[in-house]
Amino acid sequence: MKIKTLFTGITIMFLFGSMINAQDNCKVLKISIGVSYTGSCKKGLADGTGEAVGIDRYKGEFKKGLPDGNGTYIWQNGETYTGEWRKGVREGKGKYSYKYMDRDSVISGIWKEDKYIGELALAPYVIEYRKGISRVSCIMVGQRPYVKFKFALNGGESNDIGNLLLQSSSGSESNSTAFTGFEQIIFPFKGKVTFQAPNSFRTAMLTCELRFVINEPGSWIVTMFY
Repeated sequence: MKIKTLFTGITIMFLFGSMINAQDNCKVLKISIGVSYTGSCKKGLADGTGEAVGIDRYKGEFKKGLPDGNGTYIWQNGETYTGEWRKGVREGKGKYSYKYMDRDSVISGIWKEDKYIGELALAPYVIEYRKGISRVSCIMVGQRPYVKFKFALNGGESNDIGNLLLQSSSGSESNSTAFTGFEQIIFPFKGKVTFQAPNSFRTAMLTCELRFVINEPGSWIVTMFY
């Protein structure tokens, strides 16, 4: 029993020592945070999730020894950046917090090669929800403020739909053979479309629904493929 206990203790000490050596041999290539590192390692470099400390401090994702992915960086003077990184510099969406004239200030937006390039840009349109619809195409074709709906089955336009219900945040509804949609709308425009249609084999009826937001002003054609 004593021999077994001694062997177990030696095994634990060996594993613990190996972990310490692995951390000692795991490098962070960004000099400002390269003094010590705790976390995942690959081929001798910080890779995965970890925390690195030097003059500054960083906690988050690493790749090949550099901050890469999402993480928080804290400078020696207390300024912080939380957001996306690539190859050791700020790249993508993030929030930078600092003091200006003894007041807390925050800049949020897009970063490119460690430089702030502007606020978050709104997507031209966002598909919030779809049911019974395999694909949605949203194309801007002009500047008049309208949204026109089209329906497609097996790759071709189809009008074989029923129980059509249109809802919108603004505009006047129009429903005819030439135009189905909303005119005189105000952007951002929020819309909802529900309808019923046969499936591609015409063996059952589909209940379809689409909810979306269009942020960019213009003439839009929204095609629903079911």
